Amino acid sequence: MAALEKVSEIRTLEYKLRTHVGPKSFRRGVLMSVLQENAKSIPLWIGKSAESPPPLCGAIGPSPNVPADPGDHVAALVPEPDVVAAACNLSEGCILAEVVSYNPDKEIYEVEDVDAEEGKMRYSLCRSKVIPLPKWKANPITNPEAIFKKGVTVLALYPQTTCFYKAIVDEIPTHVHDEYSLYFEDSSYPEGYAPAIRIPQRYVIHCPDKEAMTSKHLERSKRRSK
Repeated sequence: MAALEKVSEIRTLEYKLRTHVGPKSFRRGVLMSVLQENAKSIPLWIGKSAESPPPLCGAIGPSPNVPADPGDHVAALVPEPDVVAAACNLSEGCILAEVVSYNPDKEIYEVEDVDAEEGKMRYSLCRSKVIPLPKWKANPITNPEAIFKKGVTVLALYPQTTCFYKAIVDEIPTHVHDEYSLYFEDSSYPEGYAPAIRIPQRYVIHCPDKEAMTSKHLERSKRRSK
């Protein structure tokens, strides 16, 4: 309960900062700190004996019948004009966004890009384009089924950015406070992957089978980090 209250406090603080100083003044350093705190404060799932972990616990996906709530952070597949211009066709990037609303009849989300320094962008996206983030941290000892396996391809939030990017699981968490070790795809390296980086469970999610999740999006991630 204390962990859930802390999450609520962080979200309230983030909202107050944005509404008082305005989105363009919500500097990246503050945003990155808030995201780090969100990752640290995600509550640990502790179930009863033989109880299965719930949806959005670690690697467990969302319930197909329960949409994300307004204010929830999600990974959103959105059109990328810069990639479209380069490739001459529609492509997508995966960004960290906040749910504004959900229309259950049309199954359409309205989400907002959390990266305030680039200006608040809103998108109307079908449900398949929105991936809710984990709300519970999985215990690797008691619930290994809620941990992504070594060698699996995932989407993960690239450090100091608000973009998700394809990565390969190098090492899995072995204790509740451990993070994943991931190899992010990066064409600037001869092997095609950057050196392993530690990423918390909060920002490691299932990777849709889409060609859009390519190394081009790391370039966008790096631009958003400047």
